Amino acid sequence: MKPFILALQFLTVATLRSDLRAEPGDLARARAWFGVVGALLGLVLAALAWLLGLALPPLALAGPLVLAWAMATRFLHLDGVADTADALVYPAPRERSLAIMKDTRLGAFGVAALASVLVIKFGLLASLEAPRLLGALIAAPALARALAAGLSVLLPPATPGKGLGAATAQGQAGVGGMLIAAGSALTVAGLCCGLAGLAAGLAVLVLGLVLGRWYLRRLGGVTGDCLGASIELAECLALATLLAF
Repeated sequence: MKPFILALQFLTVATLRSDLRAEPGDLARARAWFGVVGALLGLVLAALAWLLGLALPPLALAGPLVLAWAMATRFLHLDGVADTADALVYPAPRERSLAIMKDTRLGAFGVAALASVLVIKFGLLASLEAPRLLGALIAAPALARALAAGLSVLLPPATPGKGLGAATAQGQAGVGGMLIAAGSALTVAGLCCGLAGLAAGLAVLVLGLVLGRWYLRRLGGVTGDCLGASIELAECLALATLLAF
């Protein structure tokens, strides 16, 4: 159960074992559980949406959901959005982009990207009504985290031996773990949203191809911030696809 616990603690605020230490390769093996962990996060959000929906209309419900979604992930993925935007929106050499990504200061590109993601997610959630909202809340996090698992397998770490990108890329789980994560996420999306869920999975796959090419061209690989940004963008795209259907 160590890979599952690591995946849960890596991707959410849940802490089942604070003394659990990740050995080399453990995070790579844990990515097979990324889709499942995303679905569990979605179940919590769906339960919260159902409870709040008893008293609040969709527009008023969207704000607390966006906040709870961010808090459930320690705001880590949103931090990735800001850092990735600051580093990659402006055309700079690879070394300069990596240095900007490590900088704790927030620039104009990061602020704009962060605000855009929050506003887009708010608008999408406000536009979805139960029961479609509940299914979307479960499917989107699962698909987005399966994408992160795929990117960490298919792309080399931008800074070998350093950071979360390198830690996730190590180990022997490889393609098998990626396929397990993708299969579990697609199963969840299909069960929760039917054909629309599978369409959302296809949309997230296309997004992954675009982002992967961008990360390779600009950084030569992927970082932890890139994975976090990819998760946030994939969640927005999945919600938009489910809304369109």
